[in-house]
Amino acid sequence: MFKKILFAVCLIAGLCSSARAFNTAAQDSLFRVLQQQKADTGRVNTLIAYAMSYMPDSLRKADGLFREALRLSRQLGYAKGVADFACYYMYIQDMQGRYEESLFMVDNAVKIYAALRDTVSLMRALSFSGNEHHQLGNFTAAAGRYLEALKLSDATKDSLFSGLMNNNLATVFIVLKDYNKAYRYAEKAYRNGIAIGNQRRITSALITMGSCMVVQKRYQEGEQYYYKSIAAGRGLEDSAYVLKAYVNLGNLYFEQDKRPQAYQYYARSLELSRKYPDQELLTYIYLGYGRELFNLKRYTEALSYVEQAITMARRYKATNELRWGYLVASNLKATLGHYEQAFALREQFEELNDSLAGDAARNNVMLLEMQYQSEKKDRELTAKELQLALKDLQIQQQNRWIFVFLICAVVLLAMVAVVWQRLRHRHHLQEQQLHTMEAEKTVQVLEAMIQGEEKERTRLSKDLHDGVGGLLSAVKMHFGALKHDQPALKTDASFSHAMGMLDDAIGEVRKTAHNLMPELLARMGLAEAVRFYCRNVSHSRHLAISCYAPDNIGRFKGNFELSVYRIVQELVNNIIKHSQATEALVQLTRQDQLLTITVEDNGIGIHESRETQSGMGLNSLQSRIRALNGNLEIAAANGQGTTAYIEFNIAIMQLAEIG
Repeated sequence: MFKKILFAVCLIAGLCSSARAFNTAAQDSLFRVLQQQKADTGRVNTLIAYAMSYMPDSLRKADGLFREALRLSRQLGYAKGVADFACYYMYIQDMQGRYEESLFMVDNAVKIYAALRDTVSLMRALSFSGNEHHQLGNFTAAAGRYLEALKLSDATKDSLFSGLMNNNLATVFIVLKDYNKAYRYAEKAYRNGIAIGNQRRITSALITMGSCMVVQKRYQEGEQYYYKSIAAGRGLEDSAYVLKAYVNLGNLYFEQDKRPQAYQYYARSLELSRKYPDQELLTYIYLGYGRELFNLKRYTEALSYVEQAITMARRYKATNELRWGYLVASNLKATLGHYEQAFALREQFEELNDSLAGDAARNNVMLLEMQYQSEKKDRELTAKELQLALKDLQIQQQNRWIFVFLICAVVLLAMVAVVWQRLRHRHHLQEQQLHTMEAEKTVQVLEAMIQGEEKERTRLSKDLHDGVGGLLSAVKMHFGALKHDQPALKTDASFSHAMGMLDDAIGEVRKTAHNLMPELLARMGLAEAVRFYCRNVSHSRHLAISCYAPDNIGRFKGNFELSVYRIVQELVNNIIKHSQATEALVQLTRQDQLLTITVEDNGIGIHESRETQSGMGLNSLQSRIRALNGNLEIAAANGQGTTAYIEFNIAIMQLAEIG
């Protein structure tokens, strides 16, 4: 019956903490400041501070000061003053149970702060709006407001406010019966309090976490959280937290039908509330204490507390508590023999019990009506602003020189903008030229490297062919002459084997010289040179290389053909060295202005050390291909072979004329 106590008493309204009474010296100081201040925005702020100094002890005095601040704010057109009034005056309205009016005013304050981009004040107003929705039972809207405030606090890294919003959200999700989410938010608030070292945030979160446990009937865990919050509240010397924990413990023991313990904690709550009166909590305390007195058969005393609870529930529009107050009072009257009064109270209970759902609908209609009235006032305000605009236009027509000044200013700004745009465009062009020059320089360096490599290859090829190759040929001639001079050598197996090895060495030197500087490439073209190269390296029994390179791909500039030939060489050498493949395919095709090269193998694929092991390296290979206006794509998976696909746009290449 009293489950609402578990979350309602855990709601920490930010306004209450700001409503501590100032001392008399502070009031006197503010009064002296007001005596000297002019009617400006500073006076508005001082009036609000002066009004807060009378809270909550002298509500009538505070009310008058707040209204004077509102009147001056409207007179000055000081929008922030109007919004500040709404946020502070809300406390007085809530004390009178005027929650709908408070909500309307605070929502208008939210709009004003949003328009002024006052993030700190907007966070506060959103939290107040959530509190009002919470009081009115619109928990979905309350959660929405708290989440908006939480987003802003996260954006501004306001850890203190973030913890407050997390705790408020937890209390809402308890009502919505989303207990996991409620506990998650409460735990966030708890961790936030620990992170910033704020014991009040920690204590509030402990109470909320305890409530999460109780609604799930995990009473032992809830009891532990409440006892921790009592210890923390005593450490802070703040009886408000202790009082809330006592009320929650009373309800916890009532839920478990532990009546002596429930009575004990309600009695403690009542005693503590005399030192720290909390009007919202008193309704729950009186009702719970009266119920326990009824259980102890102290009927007259119990009826007194229940009637006080009913009076307070009516004042604060706490319909749920009022409903159960009628029920307990009806049972008490019947027990005392006042059957007619008991019947009347029972009827009130039934009527209120049946109308609770209707109340929710009426509240929604009331909110819609208030929004309509707000829009109507906005339209009236717009009409007044239009009239003011027409008057301003008449004044502007009488002062044409202002227009001339404005036109000159606009022209000047336009000229400045044009000059700035030109400078910006020139700067952009200079940056592009620098990038282009850098790219050209990179290409030139790469071309120089390639030319240097080719010169060195040519030199090595000539040295091998003319030097080592000639020397080996001379040795073979001497061995041949020796064979004729010594007939016995013709049948000598060792001599024949040595001659065979010499022939192999001469062949290998020729192949190497050819690979370094293939004469066939210059004479027959790229296709024939690639086919010849693949046949040369495919003699191994461990690797068979297939080559498809039709002659119809045509001829290209010598440097281009040589570069492409070297790229194919590099890819095939990588297969031989690293792939452990048994089969490979080299394919050259041409379609219109697109030359494509595909090199595949059935080897082990690319692994972590593959790139670093390759002779030229993928980065160097990529650079060469890009310098030739080409693109390289490699598809590989560990253990599934490798495919290299290269495309060259040969539109800019001049085909060689072959007669």
